[in-house]
Amino acid sequence: MVRNLSIIACALFMSAFISVDAQEQVAVSAKPRQMEKSKVAGYDRIGDALYEVIYEYRVQTDVSDTYSTILQFGTEQARFLDYLAYKADSLTCAGAPEDTIAKANNDVDRSAFYFDPVIFQNWPEGSITVDDVLVPGTFTYSEDMAHEWTFGNGEKEICGYPCKEAKTSYGGREWTVWFAPSIPSNVGPWKLGGLPGLIMEAQDAEGIHHFTATALRKAACPIVRVQDAGRDKTQRDRFIQRKNASGGNSLNNIPTESITSISVFKNDNGGTIKVNGRVTVRMTNHTWIPLELE
Repeated sequence: MVRNLSIIACALFMSAFISVDAQEQVAVSAKPRQMEKSKVAGYDRIGDALYEVIYEYRVQTDVSDTYSTILQFGTEQARFLDYLAYKADSLTCAGAPEDTIAKANNDVDRSAFYFDPVIFQNWPEGSITVDDVLVPGTFTYSEDMAHEWTFGNGEKEICGYPCKEAKTSYGGREWTVWFAPSIPSNVGPWKLGGLPGLIMEAQDAEGIHHFTATALRKAACPIVRVQDAGRDKTQRDRFIQRKNASGGNSLNNIPTESITSISVFKNDNGGTIKVNGRVTVRMTNHTWIPLELE
């Protein structure tokens, strides 16, 4: 994270931000919206968000699966998560009617293509914190946010911003990214960051995982974290090993006695299962290929 980035410099560079999707534009003030923790039950306020980037996340397996994700970022912290989860959080923080919030949460439960992990960059400072699912529970772990980058000669334009090429190795994959030096933030989609500009696009060498920015806009709500007393702390390597061993279906490796309840939601791609009233498992007919191999 660019720790010494001033709010003035951010405002000067960010004033040119334009959403490429008119339907995604929001009317907000130049300052991040403040959320009083005591007034929003179930959430902790992590930091301020100045801007948001919507990314299309495409996974090319036997078919092409497409997810909608979002990155919130300010001068310090950033949060990356599924767009449906972001909408549900935003409605709750804004004090929307209960039936509207319930519908948003229902959309989360029924979505077949849902990006489970919630990633916080530079929280705590210099670290990445990940909240993720491994049935029948939810887990959290932290890791160093540093990546070793090499710079390429390639250039391209994304969302109207000139971008430069860089490469890194992470999680057993080789990544090529495109970052915008004119946007003074060193974060990006998923766990990628540490460059002198916002990462607008990222793809692994095999062409399986691909993040592409489709819109930039002013932030609509602060960076928050869902409170969860049952979230278990773990280590990154242990979590990745267990999740990959499940082959994308963590129901395969859990004892039946740990399941107290199951709710089934059908959809066009196979359906979802909610275990113990709190953990949702996505059941699709497509091949699962993890983002992190190791």
